[in-house]
Amino acid sequence: MFWFTYDDGGGQDWYLAVGKILGNRIDFPELLHFSGGEFGPGFDPEKISRNVVGSASFIWSGCDSGAMEWELDTAGNYQHGRMHLTRLSRLMGLDCGDVSPLPPEVAEGQLSGSWFDPAHDGEGYTLEVLIDARALVYWFSYDGQGKPRWFFGVGEIEAGKFVFADMLSSRGGKFGAAFDPADVEILPWGALELALDCTSGTATFEPTEQGFPAGSLNLTRLTVLDSLGCR
Repeated sequence: MFWFTYDDGGGQDWYLAVGKILGNRIDFPELLHFSGGEFGPGFDPEKISRNVVGSASFIWSGCDSGAMEWELDTAGNYQHGRMHLTRLSRLMGLDCGDVSPLPPEVAEGQLSGSWFDPAHDGEGYTLEVLIDARALVYWFSYDGQGKPRWFFGVGEIEAGKFVFADMLSSRGGKFGAAFDPADVEILPWGALELALDCTSGTATFEPTEQGFPAGSLNLTRLTVLDSLGCR
């Protein structure tokens, strides 16, 4: 699970967890918070801090809806809550219910999953090839001061590459009960291109937000979605 959210001051924040499926429930006993990374060539995996700050669980009421319960304890500030969930995206090659998965309509549909550069262990991408053959990417990373940042975009498949011409960022949201969608401001961030095969590839990026240098990463596949293994 990748949880893209905000801190108490309106800055971006994110969490990561590995869970276990138990019937219609997914339990995440250790919710991890990351900090200390530096965007770009100054990234040092040894400076990444990974701290268990809570737990979470998903309970599904159907293919497109459910709920998430969570607990967080950061620096003695205990919070807990529950959110009702609605599906936002559908992946090419994966259907809902007790039916056989549909084959991807384009070869790139087999590349949905998570990717990272081993030299940048502590940041990475989650890629979704959507049912209309567009692509959705989330990039969880950091700013130059080690604070969590994340970027996202919807792009096209062009000549076998994933092209995200308008990557976005955000700010203004408040974590937990104080969250108000009206506070969230969506901002342009830059451009990203992913050139991938079944197990590896490259990411090339040109940020427009000040403080983020252009560059590239050598990617390795981290996860493969069920039934979408490459052939």
